Amino acid sequence: MSPYANHLPALEEICNRAAEVALKAREELRRELKPDGSIVTNADRAVEEFLRRELTALIPGSTVWGEELGYEEEGSGGLWVVDPVDGTSNFAFGSPLWGISVGFLKGDVIEFGAIHLPDLREVYLTSRGGGASCNGVKLKPIPPAPIRPEEPVSYNDGVVRKYGIAKLPFKQRCSGAVVIDAAFVAQQRFRAFIGMHESLYDFGPAMLMGWELGADVRYGDGTPIDIADLKRPGKTKKAWLLFPADTGFLLKE
Repeated sequence: MSPYANHLPALEEICNRAAEVALKAREELRRELKPDGSIVTNADRAVEEFLRRELTALIPGSTVWGEELGYEEEGSGGLWVVDPVDGTSNFAFGSPLWGISVGFLKGDVIEFGAIHLPDLREVYLTSRGGGASCNGVKLKPIPPAPIRPEEPVSYNDGVVRKYGIAKLPFKQRCSGAVVIDAAFVAQQRFRAFIGMHESLYDFGPAMLMGWELGADVRYGDGTPIDIADLKRPGKTKKAWLLFPADTGFLLKE
């Protein structure tokens, strides 16, 4: 059991208030394009500024690596990884498929985290050794078994372009936000998720929630995910899986 699990109620309250910041900013939404062509809004920045203040106050000596305001080395108290609005394009154009992702690491271990989906009114909490819950209800383990062709698996066009549709024998879905994919897998609305080109702030809490629910969380080629490697700035270059256990599925180039 994580020694930090007692911080979950405070983290939930912080995320609730962060959601209020995002929804307030959406009333006078301003959109811009980043150099990579992706959208950023006034809400992304406002939420991250709020989270940085609140999270570092919650655990003194901690630092924050956030998508919008940049990377910090882990402090003496630990490291927060924050995506203030995951699914910004969805958010900016009125889709409810977006959310807030916050995870906490000490060393190379993800200790606890939260995924808040404001428009869906769902809050997911997870801690190492403590399982995962949605709106206070403990989630059941993800049933292990191979994925059938008719079962929905979320992956985007980038995965298709890199690996080819023949290697992806599932019913394709794509939400456009890791927090949605992870939550839907946790609830088994999607059977599984294939991600690629994400940073640790995108999927840290998603990985922990998957592990806590008995999922097979690894790279597609079968190699384990190295948290120490992901703690450096950059994005994953190969696909990673949030899959049921015992599928035997491999995704190689």
